Amino acid sequence: MRPMSKSTSPLPNGRLRPGGGGPRGLQLRVLLLVMLILALSWGLLLRWGPALPFPAPTFNVKEAGAKGDGITDDTRVFLRVMRQAAATGRDTTVIVPPGTYLLALDEPLPLRSGVTLRGLGRPVLKFRAVSGARYGFEAVSIQGRRIRIDGVVIDGGARLTRGIGVHSGSSDVAIVGSTIQDLNQPEDPRHPLSTTVVAGIMIYGDTVDIKILGCTLTEIAAREAAPVARGIMTWGEPGRTIARRVNISGNLISYISPREDADGIYFDQPPGSSPLSDSVISNNIIHHAAKRGIKISAPGVVVKNNRIVNPYSGNNRYLTTPRDALPQDMYAAISVYAGDVTVSGNIIGGSGSYYAAIEADVGAADGIVIENNVIESGVSPPFPDSSGIRLDQIGGFRITGNAINGAETPIRLSDNARRALASGAGTLTDNIAK
Repeated sequence: MRPMSKSTSPLPNGRLRPGGGGPRGLQLRVLLLVMLILALSWGLLLRWGPALPFPAPTFNVKEAGAKGDGITDDTRVFLRVMRQAAATGRDTTVIVPPGTYLLALDEPLPLRSGVTLRGLGRPVLKFRAVSGARYGFEAVSIQGRRIRIDGVVIDGGARLTRGIGVHSGSSDVAIVGSTIQDLNQPEDPRHPLSTTVVAGIMIYGDTVDIKILGCTLTEIAAREAAPVARGIMTWGEPGRTIARRVNISGNLISYISPREDADGIYFDQPPGSSPLSDSVISNNIIHHAAKRGIKISAPGVVVKNNRIVNPYSGNNRYLTTPRDALPQDMYAAISVYAGDVTVSGNIIGGSGSYYAAIEADVGAADGIVIENNVIESGVSPPFPDSSGIRLDQIGGFRITGNAINGAETPIRLSDNARRALASGAGTLTDNIAK
């Protein structure tokens, strides 16, 4: 009998020990090699392949039982689907087919991380008060990351004070091609929401990378003793930084009222420790914003290439004192109350008059640039005490390349602004006034 090799010596129970020459050892090495190849392939797929190796889950509210007939209450279906989508822990899409969906909520419709709410054929989400309640607070609550609303109509039915809230901690949020309309305060002054700011979209503090693109915001009104309404607002929430890297572009904003305090777009004054907002407001069309088109109280915002129309002609009356004599038709197209703000390439016009088409009152702050804007007023002769550009308290500024027509004073400088100009902290060049 031939002696066994050392690599295949018998074990005490008579079996062969795996080694270099037996068939069992060869099988083990082949198996390990296959497993290694599979592991490497999977790693390469994760590194250079698609972000998700499997299709993202999709939910359809009609397939889940919603009717969308404008009669049936679809609240439970929407809440169930939105919670199911969030519970996947993955990027998911909730499809809303054409129709009118009645929603009666005692809490906002929740959108959480990774969820896209996508409308097909511009479906209408018609919100109404729950049984026994006259008003609600917010239609849709966004909180999380990678959240998108695309192609839906959010109709508050004059029974909500907020359309969409982008809440603290949210990032990478896009609201695209959607409509937010018909928001108001309750008439009863005893109601807890009677003094709430009415806003189409409210962006809270500690948020970043928020996009509002190609949307329509309209019929947003306040009606109580101290009425405040905003089309889009970033709130300077106490204890939190102002929203950062907000992009508000290509939107249509209209019928924001009343005259007392209604602005199309408003960046609130942040807490003192906040960084620059680093935000852009561009290529929007704003009309029938009863007090201002745009108000900036946060530093680090660029306002460029917007079209702001003042269509009033002695008919933009106060809500609480409608018989009071009217000053100019609108207070301003653009008001700047913070430093490091650029106002560039905007077109401001319409039949009505302004106290100041563009005004800046920023205290000792500097970094104010007002350039290449076109300001046209249809009032003839010019309204008394009206200004094209008005500078009040201000540190450093650059006013250049603006064309101004129809204001009593094309560029009005305070004593403070004149001192800045004389010291070289301010520059005033190449402006055209008619």
